[in-house]
Amino acid sequence: MNMPQPDMAVRANRLRSKHASCVACGRLHDIEPGTSQCDCAGQENLSICCDLGPVTRAALLKSVAENERSLWRYAPLMPVDRRFGTHLGVGWTPLYDFGDYLGTRFFLKDETRNPSGSLKDRASEAVMAVAAAHDIADVIVASTGNAAASLACIGAAAGIQVTVLVPRTVPSAKLTQIVAYGASVYRVDGTYDDAYALARKVSAAKGIFNRSTGLNPFTREGKKTCAFEIAEQLGWQAPDWVIVPTGDGNILSGIWKGFLELAALDLLSAMPRLVAAQSAASDVIARTFDPEWAKTAIGPPPYTIADSITVAQPRDLTSALAALSASKGEAIAVDDDEIIAATRTLASGFGVFCEPSSAAGLAAFERLRQRGTIKPHERVVCLATGTGLKDLRAVAAPDDVPVIAPDAWQEISVGGIRHRHHGA
Repeated sequence: MNMPQPDMAVRANRLRSKHASCVACGRLHDIEPGTSQCDCAGQENLSICCDLGPVTRAALLKSVAENERSLWRYAPLMPVDRRFGTHLGVGWTPLYDFGDYLGTRFFLKDETRNPSGSLKDRASEAVMAVAAAHDIADVIVASTGNAAASLACIGAAAGIQVTVLVPRTVPSAKLTQIVAYGASVYRVDGTYDDAYALARKVSAAKGIFNRSTGLNPFTREGKKTCAFEIAEQLGWQAPDWVIVPTGDGNILSGIWKGFLELAALDLLSAMPRLVAAQSAASDVIARTFDPEWAKTAIGPPPYTIADSITVAQPRDLTSALAALSASKGEAIAVDDDEIIAATRTLASGFGVFCEPSSAAGLAAFERLRQRGTIKPHERVVCLATGTGLKDLRAVAAPDDVPVIAPDAWQEISVGGIRHRHHGA
C-alpha cells in the first residue's frame, strides 16, 4: 500500500535502498516511506534490500572505527543518512558476560538501557529517521505498550506527532510513559489485534505513516542493529545461540537479518541458532514451527503476565518462521510461574531488572538447558528486551516488608556474601 498523501510522489526519495522483497514470494517492490506489504496471495510483509558489496563493507568498517556510541555506528546499513536520526543515543547497549551459568558461557544483552527502556527504540529510531527524511509530520502505531512508549519517546525528540492505539488493559506504567512523552493516546476496548486493525484503518483513511510491526519494513532495519552489536561486542563472532522474547516475531526476524548481512559482508564466519521464547498464553510461533511442541502443548491460559509478547496473530510470522528454520533454531513457550521466577533471577542474581515479557528469554534458556538442547560450554546470548519499571506485577513489593523504629539497629539482620553467577 502506498500512503495516500498527495505530495508524497513529488518528494525526493531519500532512502538508501530503492527496493524491498516480499518475505514469501521474493518479488521486488519499489520502496517509498509508505510502502508496506506485497500484493501476493498472502499479503506478506516486505524486507528492505541493502547493498552488501565491497563499497558498503568498507564504509561500514570506517563508520564503526569512528566509534559512534549508538546504532548509527552502522549508518551505511541503515535506511537513511544519520543526519535524520535523533540525539537520544539509541542502541550500543551493554553485552554482559556472566561467565559460567548452568554450564554455558552466558551473555545478557541489556536493551533496558535504551531511551524509553526497551529494544523497540531501535525500530522507532529507524522509522522516525525515515519520516524525518521525507518531512512526514504524523506517525501512528498500534502496540501492547513498549512500541507505543518508544515511538512517543523518539517522536518527541524528532518533533514528529505520534498517535498511539493500545489495548484497554495496557499496564499503567507504560500508559503513563506514553502520555508523558506527549503522544495522542487512545485505549481501544479490545485486544492488541483490535488496536492493530484500527491503526491500519486510520492510516489508510488519513494518510498517516504507520509504524506498526509487520506493516512497516523499517522496524526490522532498526532491530537488526542489535545483531550487529552482539557480533562486534564478541569480536566479530556469532554466539552459538541467541534467545529472543517473541510475540509478533519482528525482533526475531530483525536479529536474523542483521547476522545475514554481516555474513554477506564477510564479517562473520558462522551463524547463531535462534530461539523464539514465547508465553504459553501466546505460542502461535512455537506451535507452528514445531509440530511436536504443538502435540504436547496444553491449551493457552486465558491470562499471562507477559503482555508485551501476547498476540493472537503474529504480524511477522513468515519471517520469524524463516529465521528459525534457516538458523536451525528452536521455539518454546514458558508459563507465568517460570517467567516470574526468571524475572526475579535476573534482578537478584544478575542485577538486571526486566519486565516479565523480557524474562521469558531466561526462562526459555533454563528449559532448553535442562533438556540438553543447549549444550555445556556453548555461548548463549539472551536478550533483555525491556525494563522491569514498565510492569511491576511480577515483583510487587510484599505487604510484610518490615517497618522498624529509627533506632532499632539490633533488629537488622545482615546476611553473608551473595553467590554471584559470573566468575569474578
